[in-house]
Amino acid sequence: MTPRQSPRQWMIVDAPLDPATERAIRRAPRGSGILLLAHNLPPRQRRELVRRLRQLAQARGLALVDEAAPRAAARVHDLRELRTALLRDTRLILLSPLFATPSHPDWRPIPRMRAAALARLANRRLIALGGMNLARFQRIKPLGFVGWAGISAWARALMS
Repeated sequence: MTPRQSPRQWMIVDAPLDPATERAIRRAPRGSGILLLAHNLPPRQRRELVRRLRQLAQARGLALVDEAAPRAAARVHDLRELRTALLRDTRLILLSPLFATPSHPDWRPIPRMRAAALARLANRRLIALGGMNLARFQRIKPLGFVGWAGISAWARALMS
């Protein structure tokens, strides 16, 4: 997946689907992406989740990436992890956390200039993760990010 082909907005699914998540997927802008994490599910339940997500994604014109697939996606937090992802030719690389996030309150956000340096090293093909929403993406896009991903931003958008 090249930066040109990659969606700019990614919804992260990290648990079995609930009605609110399905609603968010059905309302996601066409051309967005879904990144499946959900590592803790039993294999059968995970296969069913992938099948259902594939149906929803195809119906809405969304990309679907399963982090468990080889070289599909990697979440990176520093130079060492970024280098590993680049050497493995990982298609979707998410740098985290760019902002404070409720899912990892003990993690400190990556300083802006360090994030910019990592984006340059990755040929400006990084996706921003961690406390992200569209407004925050607009602030950090000039640092070299090609998109953003989140969980709670999608849920909040449904409530407004």
